[in-house]
Amino acid sequence: MAHDLEKNGPLDGPADRHEDINGDDKKLERTETLTDVKWTFTRIIAFISLCLVYVGAQVILYMTGGTLSYIGPSIHSNFANWLLTANTLAVTAVVPFVGYITDLLGRRYVAIFGSFLLVIASIVQATAKTLGSSVTAQALGGIGAGICELTALAGVAEITPVRWRGVTIAIVTFSILPFIPYILYIGELHAHSTWRWALGIAAIWNGIGTIGIILAYHPPPRHNTDGLSNMDILKRIDYGGAFLSITGVTLFLVGIQYGGYQVPWKSAKALAPMIIGILLIIAFAFYEAFVPKHPMVPAEIFTGQRVVLIAYIVVFIAGMEFYSVLGFFPLMLQDLWVASPGLTGARGFGYPMAILTGACVVSSLLSYSRGHVRELFAVSAILMTAFAGALASATPFNPTRSTIFATLSSLGIGGIIVPALTVALYASPDNYIGTTAALSLAVRFLGGSVGTTIYYNIFNNNYKKKFPAYVAQAVIKAGLPESEVPTFIQTLAANPAAVLKLPGVTMQIFQAGVLQAQWALADSLRGVWYASIAIGSIGVIASLFLPNIRRYMTNRVAVDLH
Repeated sequence: MAHDLEKNGPLDGPADRHEDINGDDKKLERTETLTDVKWTFTRIIAFISLCLVYVGAQVILYMTGGTLSYIGPSIHSNFANWLLTANTLAVTAVVPFVGYITDLLGRRYVAIFGSFLLVIASIVQATAKTLGSSVTAQALGGIGAGICELTALAGVAEITPVRWRGVTIAIVTFSILPFIPYILYIGELHAHSTWRWALGIAAIWNGIGTIGIILAYHPPPRHNTDGLSNMDILKRIDYGGAFLSITGVTLFLVGIQYGGYQVPWKSAKALAPMIIGILLIIAFAFYEAFVPKHPMVPAEIFTGQRVVLIAYIVVFIAGMEFYSVLGFFPLMLQDLWVASPGLTGARGFGYPMAILTGACVVSSLLSYSRGHVRELFAVSAILMTAFAGALASATPFNPTRSTIFATLSSLGIGGIIVPALTVALYASPDNYIGTTAALSLAVRFLGGSVGTTIYYNIFNNNYKKKFPAYVAQAVIKAGLPESEVPTFIQTLAANPAAVLKLPGVTMQIFQAGVLQAQWALADSLRGVWYASIAIGSIGVIASLFLPNIRRYMTNRVAVDLH
């Protein structure tokens, strides 16, 4: 008779994975004292090195994003935004296959390769003189980032006791703290040296992490390939699944990046890759279910329990919400409220710090929750949704209140976006930790890409109408001749500092135009925040279906280090 894992516990793994959900506390505590892991010097260095490459995977993207306004003129291009697109595309496309490969062949050499790519990518970007070399650097960096973020999370998860995965992944996440003020670092580097040193720092950081991985990270060989020759191992690789997933995801993301940004949605340049990508992703799902003997996405990850699937749904929604705040709150900081650079920087410090705090606190609480994760995720999802929606009340005159709302929403986002991965890893079979982590990261990036497309199109469609209408009405009322209005609007949109040089423009007219431009921005963003309520509500509902995961929370260690 088939086992119901929701009631009877998992079929895989040692016997200390308890079946009692509601809890025999003494029984669990007795078991946890039997297999306490020894933190040797090598294990500590390996843990630190995995933290370094995890941070390094984020830093190259942060530093590039923060220096785009400097990179564009340096490489003589108006398309510097494609650097971020290249990085995201590479991460999302390769991560599922990398997780599968590391579960099949092991993580050590894949981790070394990924961290080496991060070093090379940082150096190439730091010295780039053309758009081509910059895009190449970001593509390499995206592949390296996907490998290292995945390897760090999966590697830490499997070398620490299962019960304490929440705490250890919280520590990994918290290690990004030195780079939270990266905007300040970039400003200082640009003022006193060059923006290129921002990528130089990323190269040095990743170089140190690479050395640590080489010296200390020696997980045992995977048992998945015991008794197999190299040729047998090569035959096991799911090449068809890799092709369908990488090609499908890449084409889909290229399509949604084009649509509404550079070409209309009805254009073949947007529709063709998006539709083909969707068809390939559907084909991938059917192929994985019926064709390969050793698929990229094994059914065992989902069989008999709903934890992993619901965690993926929640992290997809959190990814969409994450990009609403990440993409549009900085726009509010820069253009909705007039403030000194220092005050703008202070307001901008709260929301990334809140994301980090939420991720670390909730991940840590998972280890002490006795399996009651539903409550943690429901509270986080409500925070995320309610306060993102509250940003619809933002105006040019309430920056403090709006900043508080963005910070509280970010606290909820952080409480989901990393902990959802942690919950999935609790329930994952040991043989598929890498695949489980990889799919979680891919789902998060897909959610972010889909969310960005939805939000941007809502904002762009509103702003194209409201900006000229609001500004024209205000400046005409302030005394600007109607014949000068089109020039005023075009100049205000492109270079506000040049508006006062236009004939007939007084300070009163200028201020009236700027204020209405701010109101146009606030009113256009309102649709984004309303949409985030609908999307976030799905996350709240999904989180309520998370079961108790107590039976997975033991001191069992998936692998030991040699």
